[in-house]
Amino acid sequence: MYAVINLALPVFAIIAAGVLAGRFQLMTGAEAQALNKFVFRFAMPAALFGLTAGTAPPGPEDFSLALSYGIAAFTAIFGAYLLSQLLFPLTKEEAGAHALSSTLGNAVFLGLPIALTIEGWGRPFVVLMLVEGIFIIAIGAALMTPRDSAMALSNRAVKFVTDPFRNPLVAAAAAGFAYSASGFSLAGPFELFFNILGRAAGPTALFSLGLFLATHQFPAIGAVAGRVASIAAIKMLALPMIALGIAHFLGLGDPAYRGALALFVFVPSGVASFIIASQYGVYQTETAAAVSVTTLLSILTISGVLIAFT
Repeated sequence: MYAVINLALPVFAIIAAGVLAGRFQLMTGAEAQALNKFVFRFAMPAALFGLTAGTAPPGPEDFSLALSYGIAAFTAIFGAYLLSQLLFPLTKEEAGAHALSSTLGNAVFLGLPIALTIEGWGRPFVVLMLVEGIFIIAIGAALMTPRDSAMALSNRAVKFVTDPFRNPLVAAAAAGFAYSASGFSLAGPFELFFNILGRAAGPTALFSLGLFLATHQFPAIGAVAGRVASIAAIKMLALPMIALGIAHFLGLGDPAYRGALALFVFVPSGVASFIIASQYGVYQTETAAAVSVTTLLSILTISGVLIAFT
């Protein structure tokens, strides 16, 4: 209970402040987008680079962590892709959006701000973000791409490999690990620059999430209840069970790594799944509803993680 009061309550209070700002029209949806751009392009990359540049390069424990999540995420995304087509009358592109929202978590705007407040959780959480950013987003985008695309197979393969590194978060974390591996260290004004800018990421991200929820027009849940329930079951139940089971099997021993993994898999469906679905023009109603429902469920799941692992 101490962990919930001291960690979870302030986190959700900041989200609630964003919701109130939107409900009382103190800020608009356009301003939420501006805050998101600041976090996504500047503050969060600074936090990730500063965190990874000052730590040791990935080791065996990081590999076990990445493998635990990677196997679970691959199982979840392809399982959801196939299952959704059996349960619902979906096109392959719609099934791809369903699968991505069943797997992709709100790591940036909800999970990482929490992980950065708990000693030892930040680094493993970033490792998991790299796995998700490099592989899961790329797979989801590939599943949503129309099959009659004129793009050559070789060009698709190159795009699959390079596109994740156009994401500022993936690029910043990868650059930080590369900098750390080079043997250099951040010091003086450089370290202070990344620390000051990076500290703005967490509270701004949480506030902007609340503002987004307050200003975005979500659909009536009843119209898409079955599909949303399927997404929530895989994202909030099946994926965590598989990931934590594999971690136990692999002997992931570091408590901070286990806690970071639990937090990572129990965050709700990411806003990014709705954004990506919108870019492809498919399944927008369902992904928006899934973000809303799983965010509410995450009040319980994240609080449970903090009670169990801190």
